[in-house]
Amino acid sequence: MMICTLIACLTTLAAPALAQTCALPDLRTDDPPGNGAPVDVGVGMIVLDVMGVEDVSQQIEIDLSVYVTWTDERLIGMEGCRLPATSIWTPHLRLVNSSNLRLAFINARDQVTIRENGEVHYAQRGTGRISSYHSLRRFPFDRHNFDIRLTPVVSERTTINLIPDVENTWIANRLNVEGWTMSGVSIAAGDYILRDGAAPFKTVALTIRAERNPEFFVYRVLVLLFLVVGMSWVIFWVPPSRFEFQIGIGATAMLTAIAFNLALSGQLPPVGYLTILDKMMVWAIFLVFLSIIEALIAGRMVMKGREKEALAIDRACRIVFPVLLLGGWLGLVLT
Repeated sequence: MMICTLIACLTTLAAPALAQTCALPDLRTDDPPGNGAPVDVGVGMIVLDVMGVEDVSQQIEIDLSVYVTWTDERLIGMEGCRLPATSIWTPHLRLVNSSNLRLAFINARDQVTIRENGEVHYAQRGTGRISSYHSLRRFPFDRHNFDIRLTPVVSERTTINLIPDVENTWIANRLNVEGWTMSGVSIAAGDYILRDGAAPFKTVALTIRAERNPEFFVYRVLVLLFLVVGMSWVIFWVPPSRFEFQIGIGATAMLTAIAFNLALSGQLPPVGYLTILDKMMVWAIFLVFLSIIEALIAGRMVMKGREKEALAIDRACRIVFPVLLLGGWLGLVLT
């Protein structure tokens, strides 16, 4: 009983001191530290999760934590205190990417932590979608650098010096994103020009290195398309005297390739330009059309008594057409 009473008395005596130490400072929230000199503001960004990548709208869904530090000598002596962010001067940073982020810490939980020598630490977490501005011309063999840029508000462009905080910048090992490999992140300071002729904004940019996993499209699209095109190569093994049968095989392969293309249209991103996969499909269908043309030419040669020459062309096409298909596809991927 005496021990409890003693603890209660000590707590009562210590309460005023704690309240005095962590009392709200009498500072103007629009008055930055540094006596007019630019304030060094460290910015770190932590990618906690990437939930998806929207190709057509060029957005990524992300769970992001922003870690901001600066020094305010007016807060020396308040080490360990947690204060509302609205009670002191705090840097006002804005996301350059158009976004729809939901902030996790607002109102009473929007606080800063004071550490030694007046060092202030502030963390904010947001989840939602932000613009990624990535092109799909190399789809599905594309790699991207998703940039997330922070910049001061216009009124603080000359009072803040943004410094990348490398130690507090990283990406989680386990991400909830399908079809992508996030190989790492980096952070750097730089300039961002919003429009031609305007002064650049000082920014800190987080870069997420991402690579699409193309296995689905390789096995579900290209392998099956290769079999459809290979069906048209039967033309080169049928005697050219039976050119009606050759043309029938070619027409069947052509219709199958077109139907296959239409069936896949719902799984491919509807963009206003051709991707690598689109070009590969166009090239494959074009070769099917060329095989029909070859059957017509060989048939006319047989009708003119040049069957040996027609057979020689068929034998050459047995090698030329597979080389054209695979070589064309390889060239599209490597360029």
